[in-house]
Order: sequence, then C-alpha cells, then structure tokens
Amino acid sequence: MMNGNQTCHIHGQLYTLLSRLGHGTYGSVWKSVTPNGKYVAVKVFDFNRAKNPMGYNDRLNSFTTEVKMARKMRNETRHIVTMYGYEYIPRHGVGFIAMELSNESFLDRIQNLHQTQLRSRASDYISPRERQRIWSQLVNVILALHQYGVIHRDLKPANLLFFGPNLKVIDLGMAQDEFTGYSRHQRIGGTRPYSAPECFSGQMPITSKADVWSAGAILYHITYGKPPMFESARPPLGVLPTRSRSIQEVLDRCLQQIASRRPDHQWLVHHPLTKPMKKFRN
Repeated sequence: MMNGNQTCHIHGQLYTLLSRLGHGTYGSVWKSVTPNGKYVAVKVFDFNRAKNPMGYNDRLNSFTTEVKMARKMRNETRHIVTMYGYEYIPRHGVGFIAMELSNESFLDRIQNLHQTQLRSRASDYISPRERQRIWSQLVNVILALHQYGVIHRDLKPANLLFFGPNLKVIDLGMAQDEFTGYSRHQRIGGTRPYSAPECFSGQMPITSKADVWSAGAILYHITYGKPPMFESARPPLGVLPTRSRSIQEVLDRCLQQIASRRPDHQWLVHHPLTKPMKKFRN
C-alpha cells in the first residue's frame, strides 16, 4: 500500500508521491512531484490487493489497457489526458502511470457553477451558457475517441477533468478498440447509470454508441444535478422537465436502451445544442 512521500521510478524518472487525490476499483491517484519541481499525477495499481487470481488479472488488464489506449492516443492532447510514462514491476505487484495534473475536477467545476446559479436565483442547475460550453467540449471528447477508434465505455463525471479551460477524459482502463467486434468473452462492466446498458449484458456488441449514451447521461447530470437513475430522459422525481427543447431532444435520443436507436457522433456534432447560432439560445 502506497503512502505519502514514497518515491517511485517511472520510465527512468523519479517521482515523489505527495497526497492522494482519489481512488477507484483498480488503483489510486496521487499528486506527485519530480526532482525539478514539476507536478504531475501518478496512478498506482496495487495488484497485491486482488483477492484472487481473477482479480489480479482484472487489475493487470485494466493497467495494460490504459497504457495501450493512452499510447494509441498520444497525439490527441486537447481532449485526452497526456501520459508521461508507465512502469510495471511484477516482483512488487505494482504498476504506475504518470500523467498531467489537472487543476479542477469536472464535479468541482459543476458544483461551483451551481452555487453561482443559486445566488442568481435562476431555476437551471447551472447557467445555459456554461452548460452549452461544457456540452460542446464533451462532444469534442466523444469525437476524438471515435476518430481514434476507441470506445471509452466508462465516461462519467468522475473521469472528466479540467486543465485550465479545457475538458479532458481520463481512465482508459475499460476502453476497447472500436472494431473489436462481438465476443461472448468480452469484458462486462462500467458505472451505472453513466455506462450504456449493453456494457453490462454481455449479450450484444459494444459499439461507439455506448459513449453516446454516456454523453447523454452526463448532459442529464449538468441539467438536473443528478445522474439519470431511471436510465432514461425522464427527470428526477419532483423535478420539472427541462425547458430547453434542444436538451430534451438530445436526452431523448442519447438515452435509448437499444444502441441502434441512438444517434451517431455527427448528429451530436451538428446538433444546435453543440453548435448554436451566433446568439446562444436555450
């Protein structure tokens, strides 16, 4: 188990772990620093914490997948977090990935925007303008993944970070190549209700339409302040539906249980919510 002030070598570079930023199913993320004073994030995979060989293999698969996808998308620096290096040490049962350090999480940004909106006594969870800006960046993230033939499968607020004004996606450990095709042995999992229903069934192929579902679920979150617990465009209990016809249309189309009924990436790109007229309209 890692602790603060421990050091590790990743691709020939020394890093000192300072403070833990968060943790997930397969690892923890630490704010770290190099000897020359550069601050980065280091993701630590502790394979020794696996309770059985299957758990060990799941952790290792997540680590190798994240490295593979990050290398595949290494030239996509605007929308995908930049990986600086990685290291796997079998004898110690650990793996490390060094990456750029964010200055604000997606959830923190949304909460701050919500507090600003509350002070203005407006009914929207965050302002329509800020919502549209975030949505447009999210669509660019989705489009970048699609252009590189990557299905993230686990897009959710916790896997989105802001680097200054730029929104980027992290945690590619559940990702898969878009053209892998269906297999009854394909990985099952994600995060409900942000991951598409087909990610959990094992009975149908997982296509790029899974990330379209996730985009809709995240838009739902920044519209209502909650995840779509009904796994549909239906608003939360006791909450009136959004007044925006554009948002309602996107939610209705993206949050379709059957993948083939969801729109493709180009529909998202050209939708008025993504590319509004010169004067933004709700």
